[in-house]
Amino acid sequence: MPKNPHTVCVEIKDFVAETFLVDFGIEGGVEPDTDLFEAKYIDSFGFVELVVFLEQRYAVKLSEDDLADPRMATLAGIQALILSRLAPAAP
Repeated sequence: MPKNPHTVCVEIKDFVAETFLVDFGIEGGVEPDTDLFEAKYIDSFGFVELVVFLEQRYAVKLSEDDLADPRMATLAGIQALILSRLAPAAP
């Protein structure tokens, strides 16, 4: 059964916020398009933790190309990448 896109986005946001102590608050918080590596929220060990979470939670396999994708640096990009993997294939 496909997951609701809104639910997926909230789950990913909650994981990133809780695991890496990122404040995505409305005022003065980190924006969804902030580079989480440049802002020093995620390092290489954290990236591995994030990838494991995404692959296990959403039953996806991220390729080397996915891992090098610039979208993997921001919350919005991570959400978009995972949603694209969960979208049903066109007939």
